[in-house]
Amino acid sequence: MNGLFAPIRLFRLVLLGLALGLAGCAHQVSFQDVGYSTGAQRTGMGIVVVIDQDTLNRKTSIRSAMTGLAHNWEVEPGQMLKQVADIELPQMFDPYEQVSGDGESRSNGRSLILEMTVPGYDFADFRATITVRAIARAPTGRVLFDKTYTEQGDTQGGKMFWGGAFAMKSAIRQSSLDAYQKIFQALRGDLNNALRSGAA
Repeated sequence: MNGLFAPIRLFRLVLLGLALGLAGCAHQVSFQDVGYSTGAQRTGMGIVVVIDQDTLNRKTSIRSAMTGLAHNWEVEPGQMLKQVADIELPQMFDPYEQVSGDGESRSNGRSLILEMTVPGYDFADFRATITVRAIARAPTGRVLFDKTYTEQGDTQGGKMFWGGAFAMKSAIRQSSLDAYQKIFQALRGDLNNALRSGAA
C-alpha cells in the first residue's frame, strides 16, 4: 500500500515546489543613495515640483526569463522620478520644494510650478524605457510648456547574463537612472529656454 501512495506523495511535493517557485520573491526597486552634479547654472528663481500621490505610489512588475521567472521586481517609477528631481532641480532652482498636492498654492507667486507624471515605464530587452510628462507653469499659473519626454536607458544585458537574479535590481536601477538623466537633461533645456524667452 505504501508503494502505491509514494508516487502520489511525490507528485504533491512536485506541485508544491512549482507553486512556491512561481510565487518566488518580490523585490522593491527604487534608487538608493544617488547623488551627482549636473553642471546646471542657477536660474535665480524658485520652483515647486508637483508629483501626485498616484504617481508616487505606482508600481510596475518586471519579470525576466534570463534571471528566473520565479523572481518579481516591483519597480517604483514615481519614487525614482522624485529622487532624480530632488537631485537635479535644486542645482538649478533655489528655493526648491517638492509637493504631492496643489503646487500653485505653494508658489506664493514667486516660483515656477512643474507638474510631473510618469505615463510609461517598461523594462524590456535589458533596458528601461521611460516616459515623463512635464507641465511647467509661470508663478501666475500660466502654462509655459506641456511636453512628454521618452528615453531609453543603457542596455544591461551583460550584467543580467552574468549576475542573474542578484544583478537584476542593479540593472534596473542603472538603466532607469540613465533614462531619467536623459529626460531631465532635455527638461532642463526647455526650462532654460522658457526663462530666457521671458515667458516666466
